[in-house]
Amino acid sequence: MDFDLVLKESGAKITGCVAVSLVGIDGIALSSFTKNDQSDLSLADAELATLATTAEKISREIGAGAMAEIILITGKMTIVTAMVGKDYYIYYALSGKEQNVGLARYEIKRLTQELSPVIYG
Repeated sequence: MDFDLVLKESGAKITGCVAVSLVGIDGIALSSFTKNDQSDLSLADAELATLATTAEKISREIGAGAMAEIILITGKMTIVTAMVGKDYYIYYALSGKEQNVGLARYEIKRLTQELSPVIYG
């Protein structure tokens, strides 16, 4: 499967999406797409890996079950994150006045279901 193409097509569907990345819990991207070719997502990948693994750990420790998703809203951006199995996560970074967070949530759920069997065989 061409992960780059899958992420690019998925991100293109979402209004306001500026980046989408499939990242290991070690913070290293397996694949990513950004609308700005000059953007370096490596810092975001690493920091969001820490956030995703911490949220997953907290969720399990308090008996809330597996983490489904994280939505991080800042002054300039919305980031929607979800685990793909136990070793990877996907995130969409949305920016601008028009952001379709609902579609990002739908796409992230769809992609986790589509990519999980490919990644884990």
